[in-house]
This record gives sequence, C-alpha cells and structure tokens, in this order.
Amino acid sequence: MTPPDAAPLSQDDIDRLLKGGAGGGAATAVATAAVAADVQTYDFARPARVSRDRLRALEAMYERLVRSVEGWLVSRLRDSIDLRLQSIEQVSYAEYLLSLNTPSASFLVRIEDAGGQQGVIDFNPSLAYFLIDRLFGGGGAPTILDRTLSPIERMALDTVADRVVTDLGQIWWDHAKLQLAIEGFESIPEIMQAVDREVPCLVATVNAKFGENTGVLSICLPLNVVEQFFTRSSDRRLSDPVGTEAERIATRDQTESALRMTTVPAIARLPEFRIPMRDMLKLSAGTMIATGIPIDSPLELLIGGQPRFKVQAGRVKQLRAVSVLEVLAGSSLDSLVPPTRGRTAPEIRQMTAPSTESDGAIAGAPADGQPPAFADLGAALLAGGEVPFAALIDITLPVRIEVGRSTVTVGELLRLGRGSVLQLDRLAGDPMDLYVSDLKLAEGEVVVVNEHYGFRLRRIVAQLPTQALEG
Repeated sequence: MTPPDAAPLSQDDIDRLLKGGAGGGAATAVATAAVAADVQTYDFARPARVSRDRLRALEAMYERLVRSVEGWLVSRLRDSIDLRLQSIEQVSYAEYLLSLNTPSASFLVRIEDAGGQQGVIDFNPSLAYFLIDRLFGGGGAPTILDRTLSPIERMALDTVADRVVTDLGQIWWDHAKLQLAIEGFESIPEIMQAVDREVPCLVATVNAKFGENTGVLSICLPLNVVEQFFTRSSDRRLSDPVGTEAERIATRDQTESALRMTTVPAIARLPEFRIPMRDMLKLSAGTMIATGIPIDSPLELLIGGQPRFKVQAGRVKQLRAVSVLEVLAGSSLDSLVPPTRGRTAPEIRQMTAPSTESDGAIAGAPADGQPPAFADLGAALLAGGEVPFAALIDITLPVRIEVGRSTVTVGELLRLGRGSVLQLDRLAGDPMDLYVSDLKLAEGEVVVVNEHYGFRLRRIVAQLPTQALEG
C-alpha cells in the first residue's frame, strides 16, 4: 500500500519543532533573542582585527598616554583638566574624517618608514580654544569661535600636539618602533590625505573635562603600521610580512644571520657499492673487499644526508680533507637518486572502462582494471614460523665507506665552491668506517688494487651470524 503524500510543514510547524513544542515558548524566545543579540554581520570590506585580548592591551597602553598628557597639561596650564579614555575603535579613514568638526584643528603626524602614510591628532573646537586660552594666561571661560585657528594659535596648540605625539611613540615603542613627528596642520578634514580613504585606522577617543565644559581629543593611526601588534601570538602561523620596510629588512637580516650560524653535518664517503650477504657473512679482520670503484672516481660530500658536492680526498697537515670538484646543488634531482638495481620498469597500459559483455572472456579471469581479491590475513598476523636466515643470504646490501666527517655552518657551506677545501675530523692515519645500510659494520683502511679502490678490514664492529651459512 502506497502511503499518501506528506503535506509540507508550515513555518509555524517548524517554529514549534525548534522550540520543543508549545510549552516553554517564552523562555525559548528569550534565549533566542539573547543569542541573536550576540550575532553580528561580518563586514568583508572592513574586517575587524582588534580582538578582545588586544583591545584590553590597547586600553592599558592608551590609559598610560592619557595619564601622562593629563599630568603635563595640569603643570603647564595651571588649571584642572580631567582626561578619560572613551574608546578605541577600528574605522576606515573616511569614517574618521566624517567624525571631525569643520573647521577642525587637526595635526598631521609623520610616521617614519611608513610609505608616506600619516597619522592625525585632532582637537575639537571647545578643547582647542580652552588650551589656547590657558596657554596664553587666560583664566575665564574660553570663547569658542567658528573659524580656522590663526598661525599664533596653531603654534600654541602645536606644543600640546607635540607632547601627545611624544607619549604616543613611547607607548608603542615596545610593540612597534614608531618614530613620529608633527608634520603639518589642516583645518578642512575633507582635504586631509593622511592615507587612502578606505584604509582601516585605529582611532582612540579621549574625553576632556575642564570646568563646566567638555572637549574631545582623537588620535588616528593607520592600522597597518601597527599590524605586528595584532599578529604577534605564541601560536602564530606564517603570514605576509608586516611592519615598515626598514623593520622587514632588519628582521630578514637578523634571520639570515641566525641561519648562517646554524650547523649541519658533512660526511665524505666513497660512492656506494653493493655486496651479497653471503660474502658479507664471511668478513673478518684482515679481509680485503674489492669495491670495483676506479681510483679516479670522485668522492661524495653529503650535507644533511644528501649528496651536494663531488670532492677529491687529500689532507691538510695531519688531518684528512676534501677539495670540491663539482657542486651538485641546483642540478637535476635524477643525479641525486641512486639508480634502481635488479628491477625492470613496470608495464604502462592505458586504462579502459570495465566491459559488461562476457563474450570471449576467459572463465574465472578478472575483467580488465578490476581490483584483485585479497585474502584476510588478520588471523595469521602473529602466527607462522621464522624464515631461515640462509634463505636471504643471496640478496645484496648497500655498502658505504666513510672517509671522515665535519660540522660546518650554513655560512661556511655557502662559501664552498670549486677548489674549496674542507678539513675533516680524522687524522690521515685513522681507520675509516664501513657501513652496511645504516649499520657500522667494520673499521679498516682504503687500499688500491688494480687501479680500483679496495678496503682492508682491521676490526669487525658488529658481529654477523656466520653460523647461518651452515646447512
């Protein structure tokens, strides 16, 4: 029996389901409203960069500035004035200009190594005329005029602005090495070109109370000149470089200097060759190994485990040394990958879609491109006997003869070139080490046999199970 088509849910039905039924609707509505109050639309045109943690740090920094400026003003004006930090916000430069009075009393602040960007310090008219009146010795209620400041009035107010700039540079010095100075004055906000209009800025607003009147001081800095304050974190990931050009150059020089002092291991060795395990089990003190390597073959110098130079063996006084013949760095990767041995290249076939027709197919044969069936080996994972060692003695193992080692800094490594000489940590008569894969098997000396390198063993370091050859 086919069930009848279900009727679509109405919006009221959906709301009741989300609220858990009719009961508790008022409580749910309150909770929903509380959640909605915390939801804000993300503005991609002006992404917020001031987190709560950074905002608290900024408030503490600017509180120091406010207290310093307030103490200085009281001593200079000989009158009471109360400064309070009202807010620190991230706004675009265009929005900041709209908040200023016209005419304004705005000072442009030069920021060294900021690509021509400037900051702004603005005194609203009531605060500006109060400061000017007191700086010229006035004691009554200041007269607020709707005009541009005269040159003399600007010079008086410039003293206060310069003090604000000095304290602003000090509070930022531990976080961003800002070198600030008053550069100009402007009374028309619309023509101030401190930065582009869409550039985000950090704006601190300070309320001033003097007698029965109030005023506002605002401090605007382009956000990108203090970007490192917001991006610095213990779990910081790699990001685009921030700060001024001079700071980026200084950071790069410091990093490069540290990298040049970093040490890396350098190993000089003969080219790798291979020996069957059957022959390796017969090695003993006094045995001579024919490597098959011509004596005119260059040695390899490994840096950090990778071949980077072809070298020639020699000595400097009593120490072994190598002279660089060829630099492999920057060559093709194929020259650094050892060739495969005992294996042919796999067959390359064009992939085709599985056919659904069985005509002409061999019974029991899988279709072309079908995955094979693998047996479940979970039950036998720990079962079974040990493979006899003698069954593996015909395989060949890589063998390396190490001439000596050294530790070089990256700075020294960068200076290595054709003809450079690197001293090793071995005396000319010290034994050399013979490694099988990563195992140090023996010590001995390199000899020449029929224009080829040979190796005479002095001492076996790792004893191999020779009894495996029996039977």
